[in-house]
Amino acid sequence: MFACILPLTLTGFSLAGGMLFDSPADPHSLQVIRVAGLTESVPGTVYPAGALEQGGMPLGGVGTGYVCVDTDGRLGKCSIFNRFPAPISLNQPFLSMEVAGKRLVIATPRDGAGDVGAVRYFGHFPVADVCYELDAPVSLELRAFSPFIPGDAMESNTPAAIFEAHVMNASQSDQSVCLAFSPGGFPSGDAEPFSIEKWSGVQVSHRPIEHLPAWVRHTFAILVEDGSVSTEGGVAGAIARRELKPGESATIRFILAWHQPYLRDSSGRVEKHIYATRFADAKSVAGHAAKSHADWLKRILAWQSVIYGADLPGWLKEALVNAPYALTKNSLWLARTRPDDWWGEEGLFLVNESFSTCSITETMPCRFFGHWPALLFFPELELTTLKAIRSFQLRGGEPPFCLGLAFGIRDPRYHCQHTCGAGEYAQMIYRYYLRTGDREFLKDFWDSARDSIAFMMSLDKDGDGLVEDHAHNIEGETFPANNPLDNWAWHGASSYTSGKGLATLVCGVKMAELADDKAQAEEWSGKLSQGQKSFEEKLWTGDYYRVYNETSSGRRNDACFAAQLSCVWCTRVLGLADPLPNDRMQKALESIARLNIPASPYGMVDAVYPDGTLCVEGGGSGIPDTCWSRDIFTQCNATAAMAFIYLGKREDGERAAKGMLDTIFRGPHAMPWSQPCGLNSKTGGTCHGHDYYDHMVVWSYPLSFAGQDISAACSPGGLIHDIIAAASPRK
Repeated sequence: MFACILPLTLTGFSLAGGMLFDSPADPHSLQVIRVAGLTESVPGTVYPAGALEQGGMPLGGVGTGYVCVDTDGRLGKCSIFNRFPAPISLNQPFLSMEVAGKRLVIATPRDGAGDVGAVRYFGHFPVADVCYELDAPVSLELRAFSPFIPGDAMESNTPAAIFEAHVMNASQSDQSVCLAFSPGGFPSGDAEPFSIEKWSGVQVSHRPIEHLPAWVRHTFAILVEDGSVSTEGGVAGAIARRELKPGESATIRFILAWHQPYLRDSSGRVEKHIYATRFADAKSVAGHAAKSHADWLKRILAWQSVIYGADLPGWLKEALVNAPYALTKNSLWLARTRPDDWWGEEGLFLVNESFSTCSITETMPCRFFGHWPALLFFPELELTTLKAIRSFQLRGGEPPFCLGLAFGIRDPRYHCQHTCGAGEYAQMIYRYYLRTGDREFLKDFWDSARDSIAFMMSLDKDGDGLVEDHAHNIEGETFPANNPLDNWAWHGASSYTSGKGLATLVCGVKMAELADDKAQAEEWSGKLSQGQKSFEEKLWTGDYYRVYNETSSGRRNDACFAAQLSCVWCTRVLGLADPLPNDRMQKALESIARLNIPASPYGMVDAVYPDGTLCVEGGGSGIPDTCWSRDIFTQCNATAAMAFIYLGKREDGERAAKGMLDTIFRGPHAMPWSQPCGLNSKTGGTCHGHDYYDHMVVWSYPLSFAGQDISAACSPGGLIHDIIAAASPRK
């Protein structure tokens, strides 16, 4: 048995023997790993085959679709052929090798195929580094990546993936190696060989897998550097041969490119990917990838090196690098194809709540927590989404809850979680202003923000200055509760919804002042003061703010809610004043640290009573033994942890944040590239779904650790500024 673990020395940017990384597989440990191309040792988790129930890391860019490289050596879930909302599951090997008279399928055994004994898999999105253990005289490692480059939306929108296979002769005799790249499960069609300098390729033209007119043809292409291509048996593939002396190594590169311009939304209307306005077919995509892949990798490793070199905990660095995978899995960037489209030539950028679980286009609560990578790294795309929301805003001020169910973009829905959504939209407008410093934008969006806040305040039905919760479920059912934990109804004033309303008023007063609307600023200042007084009277228990209290009916929940101080996170990332008194907040944090943080080994439980009993109220998502009051919601855990950090209790904040992230990356059901809406507090598995938009809220953590707002983080010397600078094109 020839293992692929070789003697290691670290020399600058490379590891001796052509190794990609130097650590063993251990799905339960955060290791310090030396990785080829990165400037220093990095924190991460190395997975063996079969460790990830929901599959491996996706390859793909922003709005291009994706294909997953799974830990068992197979390509897994795939949306590159425009299967929305539910992805295709390929589950087929894509690499094989002939050496020493044997043909080896580069996958672990399953269904009679697979010759890999073990796998070590390390993902640092958008790069997957994989080491295969083979019974062969050569070692094989794979580095697969796609362009995800902060600050460069166009390059990040290239529909291509690079597969770099590193082969080394570990024997004492010469070896002839033939490596083949042939992904199974792809559509068949007319094959056209082509060449680009030292690259040989084949483009397959095929009917779209989803129903479209007969004239439409989509394409994909496979290339190999210094090799040949074939379409034997109707399957497109590429082959490269290398002669290796003892100890000699070679890098064999393959490219997968796709060009699938047309897709049908849920209303039946056909849209077009914006990448199709830059590329004519898969051949042209492949040509660009062949020319650009080395630069892509340098830029990717450069921005990752900034994160890995930051003064942040290792578990957070791991989460920051990998969290943007959700953009690859859930984003679409559509071209303007009709004169009456409301967007311009810049296109329309949209992120789905979760194409794989709960497909809804741009749900307001999910984007409020999950839009951070788009806001920070691609603000020009963020602006197109804000314009779309404004386009569908009602005359009464209410913004849409979403732009459509499934994959809908012109079918907005309203009157759902609107008690939070109206204020969230206004806050996101101010976030964009802080990100860009664009006063003209703020002037342009002021009316929209003002009207949204006015609508929010219209939901204060008892005139106490607080937005109340208005549950929409009927007796005997738990859904829709009409709040972000939508199987758990709240009534009257709640620490979460009413608190976020206070944060929105703080933000609204500031925007009104910048808009020179003194009357509006004065009105909202008065409402803020009134609401702060009511918040204390209705929700303070003496140790923390209760979940909710409806004084008119007597319905009340006195549990300690983990996210009762989300309003503090809301205002701190905006650089604005806290909406609640410091002494109250400090005492509430003590209660959360005592009750919620230790209540589960998998993260901070949403609600716990003063005696330590977990709150069980409402329902779950249909998964056995889930209950959303007793489970661990991503957004609640994250914003609560950041409230600790912003308010000077970093140790407790780290403990709160780390518990959930450790579970996601190293728990009993690890899901680093299939992150859920929340975790089951009993099992550490999902309490609802996978591939959720809102877990990208982790990208606001660096602000809390630095005590910064958005503007400071994006200014020279701030982490976001430095990441984008590192990822900029090399001169």
